[in-house]
Amino acid sequence: MADNGMGLQAQPLGAHGGAGQPWAALLPALTTSPGDGRATPTGTDAAGLKRLLRKGARGLLRTLPWRHQDRLYYLHTFGRLPDLYAPKCFNEKILYRKCVHGDYPLYRRLADKFAVRPYVAARIGEAHLIPLLLDSTDPQELLRLPQWRQTVIKANHGAAMVEVVRDEPDAQQKRRIIERCGQWLRTDFSDKVREIHYRDIPPRILVEQYIGDAQQVPVDYKFHMFRQVDGSFQYVLQVIYGRFDTPKLGMTFFVGNLHEAFHRIRDDGRAPPCAPALLEQALELSKQLASDFDYVRVDWYIQHGQVYFGELTFTPGAGLVTGLDRGLDRMMGDMWVQRRAPVEAAFPTQGLGASARVPVR
Repeated sequence: MADNGMGLQAQPLGAHGGAGQPWAALLPALTTSPGDGRATPTGTDAAGLKRLLRKGARGLLRTLPWRHQDRLYYLHTFGRLPDLYAPKCFNEKILYRKCVHGDYPLYRRLADKFAVRPYVAARIGEAHLIPLLLDSTDPQELLRLPQWRQTVIKANHGAAMVEVVRDEPDAQQKRRIIERCGQWLRTDFSDKVREIHYRDIPPRILVEQYIGDAQQVPVDYKFHMFRQVDGSFQYVLQVIYGRFDTPKLGMTFFVGNLHEAFHRIRDDGRAPPCAPALLEQALELSKQLASDFDYVRVDWYIQHGQVYFGELTFTPGAGLVTGLDRGLDRMMGDMWVQRRAPVEAAFPTQGLGASARVPVR
């Protein structure tokens, strides 16, 4: 997938590297040992055979129930199988929420970028919503816009379906955007990385006012909010720079504070470009929006002295988030006091097999 929801790239099936080695057992060897009497494919033939085998492996993988796909993708990404019955790390707990137990109808409603707006307005006020210029199920409705420049066109039912329009497009560019919106509306995002709560979100096209400036898009402020038994919160702030502007994002993680960075990825040491008081405000607003959940990620943009709501995310990275180094994966897992199924838990039946059940240990 293009973006795993944390701003980090997921490893594609068949990728090279130490974490990908477990997949070697699933693919036949492309070379043979000397003296076995068989020819060894080389050059173009070997490359073509590798591509064919990887395509076949991906096709075979997609026939498996989603829970088995997730386990194998986790093995491919991290070099070990996840513990879905007694999860400890952050990624394992995301998989538990995906595959074993979660409030999927509620996640579906609040992961909908259109349906979540009344929820946010009721909790923290409409002033924190980015102005909505148009919503429609027909991409041709975009032609009604008096101007396209300084807008963000997106789909409401998934991620990585967004077009930032800074300058007024010509007629041909508008047609391309309309065609892309049509493709988005036909996309079942739940099937991309096996996130059942995205299924049955009625797809729509949203047009929001662009709140960035001419030089760069707004910085993303993502608060990972972990509610504790006593109602207090532990949190990790993830700040992402350069979305849509650079091929590789820079990011900084702050653990339990807003000032001292704990971990940096492709980051040049910069500090969040907003006033500390606005970060504190975003944190307090995150607590209000996260109060009903043991974990949720609350995203914000802070621009021109205003804190704007981005989205709520319940399964970041689909449980395959890379880059959580320096022990962050386990640290965030320890912060998460996860609700467990009180009785024998059923896997979500859509895409998983209706009879699939797991014991709760």
